[in-house]
Amino acid sequence: MFHKFLQATAIVLTLVTSAAHAAKDTFTAPPHIDVTWLGGPTLVMAFNGLKILTDPMLGEGAAAFTMGNPNEMFDLSKGPTVFAYPRLTPFPGAALEGINLVVLSHTHEDHFDQAAQAKLDRSMPIIVPAVDSDKLKVMGFKKVDGVQWETTRTFKAGAGQVAITAVPARHTENPSMEKFLGVGNGYWIKFSQGDWQKTFYWTGDSFPTADVIESVKRLGKPDVMIPHVGGVGTTGPLGLVSMGADQVLIFAAALSPGKVLPIHHSTYPLYLEPISRLAEKSLGKPYGLDLISVGTTVRYR
Repeated sequence: MFHKFLQATAIVLTLVTSAAHAAKDTFTAPPHIDVTWLGGPTLVMAFNGLKILTDPMLGEGAAAFTMGNPNEMFDLSKGPTVFAYPRLTPFPGAALEGINLVVLSHTHEDHFDQAAQAKLDRSMPIIVPAVDSDKLKVMGFKKVDGVQWETTRTFKAGAGQVAITAVPARHTENPSMEKFLGVGNGYWIKFSQGDWQKTFYWTGDSFPTADVIESVKRLGKPDVMIPHVGGVGTTGPLGLVSMGADQVLIFAAALSPGKVLPIHHSTYPLYLEPISRLAEKSLGKPYGLDLISVGTTVRYR
C-alpha cells in the first residue's frame, strides 16, 4: 500500500514539475529595442535579432573623414576648403557585428564617411533618399532602396516587425541654401510585436520647419525622438546646418515625445554647440532626456 502511495506521489510530482517547466519554456521576455550610440550620427538599433545601422561613420584617428568645412567663411561659388576631421572619441566597433540593414539620412561625408563607403559589404541592403540611390549604385552597392518621403518599408524581426517611413528632412531653414545642401530623409521607425509597439522619430539633419513637423505629426507622437544636434555651420556662410538646443525644443514642443535621445554631437570638432546646452534647456521639460556616452546601449521597452 505504501509502495503504491509513493508511486502516486511520484506521478503527481512529475506532472507538477513538467507543468512548471512548460510554463518556464513558454515565458518570453517583453519586447524591447536596444539602441547603441557609436558616435556622431551613427546608431545600432537591435530588435528581435534585426540590427539596423544608421548613417555609418567608421573612420578613426586624426583623419577620420574628409569633407568641406561648413564652419569656415568661404566663397559660395567656389565651395569650402576640404578638411580632415579627427575623431575625438574611441570607435566602439564591436556593435557592428551582424548588421542586417543600413539606413542613410543623406550621403554627406559626415554621415557616410570614406571608411564606411570602403568597408561596408556591397550586398548590404541600404535605405537611402531617392536622390542618392544612383550615387550608391555607382559605388558598387547592389541592394540600394531609394525611398521618397512618405514611403514605408517593412522588415520582419523575429515574432515582430519594423516599419520604416521616410519623412522630410530640411538641412537648412534658409530655402536659398537648399541648392548647396540638398534635402534628405528623416525616418519614423515603428517596432511592433502583437499589441506592443514603440515608435522612434530619427530626425536626420533637419530643422523643425512647418512641413517637417506636419509630416511627422500625421504619424503620431513618438515614444523616442532622436535629434541630430551639434550646431554645425553657425560661423560659416551657409548658416546653421544642424540643430542646436533651441531647435530641438521646438521639435519637442510640437511632437510631444516621451524621450529625447540626442546624437550627432561631441564626436568631432565639426560640432560647435556642446550637448550641455540641451541638457540645461531640457530641465523641467515634459520629456525624458537620455544623454548617453559613445558605446553605451539604452533599452526601450
